[in-house]
This record gives sequence, C-alpha cells and structure tokens, in this order.
Amino acid sequence: MQWITTTQILEDLASSNDTLAWNSFRDHFYPVVVNFAKRLGLSATYAEDAAQETMLTFLKAFRDGRYNREKGRLGSWVFGVARRVILNFRKKLPRERAIADSSTGTSFWDMIEDSRAVKHTWETEWRRMVLERCLQQVRREFDSRVFKAFELYALSEKSVAEVGRTLGMSPNAIYVAKSRVLSRLRRLLTEFEEVSEGAGL
Repeated sequence: MQWITTTQILEDLASSNDTLAWNSFRDHFYPVVVNFAKRLGLSATYAEDAAQETMLTFLKAFRDGRYNREKGRLGSWVFGVARRVILNFRKKLPRERAIADSSTGTSFWDMIEDSRAVKHTWETEWRRMVLERCLQQVRREFDSRVFKAFELYALSEKSVAEVGRTLGMSPNAIYVAKSRVLSRLRRLLTEFEEVSEGAGL
C-alpha cells in the first residue's frame, strides 16, 4: 500500500469524489473500526456493517464541513462516530444477547459506562494500525537485511549474538540497523498524523 498521511487522505476526500480517494480512506480505517466493534462485542457481520456505516457517516460529515482538525486529530473524530454507530447496533440486540456476546467476559453494558475503557480499546486498535502502516513503509525503504536485523533484534527480541549468527552481521552493524530503522519509524509515526506523539516508541 502506498505511503499516505492522514492529511493527504483528507485532502483527497475533500477534493475528489473518485473511487481511489474513497478506497484509500476505507483501506486505512475500516479494519480499525471492525476490530473495535468486535472488541465491544459485535459479531463479525455486525462489526462489518457498523464499520461501513461509520465510514459513510464520517464521509458525509466531513464533506458537510463538520470536521475541524484544530479540535482534535482524525483518530479521535472517527472514534466518536464509530462509538455512536456501534451503540446503535448494540441497541438492536436483546440485552441478554449483548452481554453473552462479549468476548472479554465483561458485560458490554458495564464496559460502555466506563468511557476510559472504551477509549483505551479504540486507542489500542488505532495505534496498531498506525504502527503497521509505518512498518510496511520502513520495510520498503530499507535494505531487506537491515530491516530483518531490526525486526529480529528490536521486535522479536532476539539476542545480538543470535541475530549475528542468523544474518552474518557484526554486533555493531546490528546496533546501527536498529538505530536507523527506529529513527525512521519514529519520524513516520509522527508524519502519519502530523502530530508530535510517538505512539509509544
């Protein structure tokens, strides 16, 4: 998938009605809403329906000029739309069914009253999406051996000695690979949403 920031996605949506702009928006954010809906207890089918409705609701509101980036980043705004849509879907289910469907074992109705828990669930899914996008871009930018050294040492937490044996690299080369890739990853994480947050890195 081509590297694109949230700003570019929004600019494309604002300036074009073509399928490419819509697909770019949907490809980035639809999976996040699906996973969020499932975490809040919706079935796979309901989760996909809720995600589709969220996408369309956001798009209409955005094109009506109701999204103001100065009042919050895109993820927070999509969260608000998704939460309302998912609540509406949950209301269609009998209370007993809604509680039984919760994959966490916690009553959905108890969870939904804890706004911090719901927000944390969303933030987890959003950060995962952003990190995956950034890792995909980093993989494209770096030599495969350099990225593999970073992946084994920094992500898989293999020892320097083990990574060295696997890739035939010196300890210094592994440290340099980690530093270079991590530095670029941090810049991409900031660039994606154009905010000064490091998504935990």
